Amino acid sequence: MPHNHNNKKHHNRHAHESATSSGIKDYGCWKGTPLSFTAQTLDQDKSPHITLKFSDGSGTREADINVASTDADHDLVYWLNRQYSNLTFTQQLTSLSQGFHQATDAAGQGLSLDYLRTKPALIDLSAGRVLPNSEEGPNNDILDQLEPILNDAIKAKADMYLFGSDYGTGIHDIHMNQGNESNFESAVGNDGAIFFHYANDDAHFEGVFLAFATQEVPTDDSTGKPTADAQALSSIAKGTATST
Repeated sequence: MPHNHNNKKHHNRHAHESATSSGIKDYGCWKGTPLSFTAQTLDQDKSPHITLKFSDGSGTREADINVASTDADHDLVYWLNRQYSNLTFTQQLTSLSQGFHQATDAAGQGLSLDYLRTKPALIDLSAGRVLPNSEEGPNNDILDQLEPILNDAIKAKADMYLFGSDYGTGIHDIHMNQGNESNFESAVGNDGAIFFHYANDDAHFEGVFLAFATQEVPTDDSTGKPTADAQALSSIAKGTATST
């Protein structure tokens, strides 16, 4: 489908580049309200992003959402939960004030999200949908999936919770941050995601989860690196990605 394209460069804020020895740098949750976005394709940038502008009560911020990998395999894996219903977690989210909140919980607990360790599970790995950045035709690429979700949230003025790495004026690494090969950093309890709360509508939550098709699972409980028997997500994710 046609996309709202953007030629903006993302200054070295590419996939997997912001980890420290103790995890993803300044990892946490940023609460705000989505305002507008533009999207890039691989034709425009070797590491294309959706640039999502949002308000957090103190100003306009940006979320840089990867929509392709810099690996030879550019595909992403995508999961959508239209009715996210972990009450303990959603109550924790709604109690947050607007702005950025550093995650200090143990891996898989509280705000320290982990695609493999959070209980109850955030996602079913096998239900993920492997998608390219941009293809001709409807409903067949990652931009086709994300753009309607963002448009709906903007129209509804939904509360938004972005999990990733704070870089001062915004947030990035909004994707799985473990299971990477040696060229990229990994960490446990530092996975990215987006949650929307339709508080002005029926109060339901939606969750969006992204990973790179080349990332591998399972991962080491300490380092987040792939274990010896790990497999690429591209060989595991076989679903439609929609949970209702």
